Amino acid sequence: MPQLIQLEPLPNQNFTIRLGDHRYEIALKSISDDLMCISIMRDNLMLIQGVRAMPSTLFLPKHMEMGLGNFAFITVNDEYPSYQKFGGDHQLYYYQTGEV
Repeated sequence: MPQLIQLEPLPNQNFTIRLGDHRYEIALKSISDDLMCISIMRDNLMLIQGVRAMPSTLFLPKHMEMGLGNFAFITVNDEYPSYQKFGGDHQLYYYQTGEV
């Protein structure tokens, strides 16, 4: 079952979370009124940096093949993720291998 990652309704936020045996550092930045970008580090290794946050899209596509987890925003009507709706209709999930 995918794990919901609790987000605050803030335009710019950084947090660290342990998922499985790995430490992830995630940065979410507002880049305009309706767009955000995401950066993800795993165990001090930059995986993606400044990638546009898209709905229903896995951010680390090759990770599932490597037996690692992945992240995706799930939003109502596939809207672009908006910090104003974090904690409500726009949610970030972590998927373990085999859950997608």
